[in-house]
Amino acid sequence: MKHYLLIPLLAAASTLHASDALAGYTGPGATAVTTTVAQARQQRDDHAVLLLGHLVAKVGDERYRFRDATGEIEVEIDDKDMPHQAIGAATTVELLGKVDTHRFKATDIEVKRVQVLPPR
Repeated sequence: MKHYLLIPLLAAASTLHASDALAGYTGPGATAVTTTVAQARQQRDDHAVLLLGHLVAKVGDERYRFRDATGEIEVEIDDKDMPHQAIGAATTVELLGKVDTHRFKATDIEVKRVQVLPPR
């Protein structure tokens, strides 16, 4: 009978430790998340970015022009990652993604999450 209680207890304890391992390192030497277009343009390929600003134009299939106080950059947002609500040039959005550098064209951002922020 005691063995039946021990198995769920061990399973729960191992789940707690697994969630800590998935959190990622946040101590000294951890890569900071970029917060502006100007900073993103200076980063290496695949650098994580968190941008706050506006999608000001659609420039192609799944491609948009993003603007913040420091400049503009092209972003790629898969249709499946776009929120199911209207987004205009005045709508403030938060984009989570990574820098995508290229040999023969300008750096852009590959967006993984778009969050529409409430008006201020």
